Amino acid sequence: MTIQDYLEQALAHMGCENAEITIEEDEQTIKATIRVPEEDSGMFIGRRGETLTGLQRIVATTFRDQLGEKRISVDINEYKVRRGDAVQQMALEVAERVKESGKPETLPQLSPEERRLVHMALKDAGVVTQSEGEGIERRLTVFPEGNLDAKSK
Repeated sequence: MTIQDYLEQALAHMGCENAEITIEEDEQTIKATIRVPEEDSGMFIGRRGETLTGLQRIVATTFRDQLGEKRISVDINEYKVRRGDAVQQMALEVAERVKESGKPETLPQLSPEERRLVHMALKDAGVVTQSEGEGIERRLTVFPEGNLDAKSK
């Protein structure tokens, strides 16, 4: 069974028979882009993308042996693209505040993928980023450059 077949069946079991699924693959990633009717998108994306993240985990676990070192990314109605843009914008705004105030700032809970986006977005922004904690308690803190000792409250 292919990833596309698997997703078609999973979405059909969730009540969506008319999803359009596109699979793109490069050396590092397999990206499944799913289009569903806009009125159904909330059900498939979930609160803060939790349902979408769960679907992605299930696909990754199911196809672990076939994926090898590749990562799987599942997106519905470009939610991750829009969310990624918003997270990057928030990160840049936080970086500016941190540079102006000289005080570190801890970001709200982010997914591992979103934390990775922040680390990359702020790599050359004159600040230092650091993730701390485990699991759902993991948080990313933005520090003024050269000041990893100060902890945000």
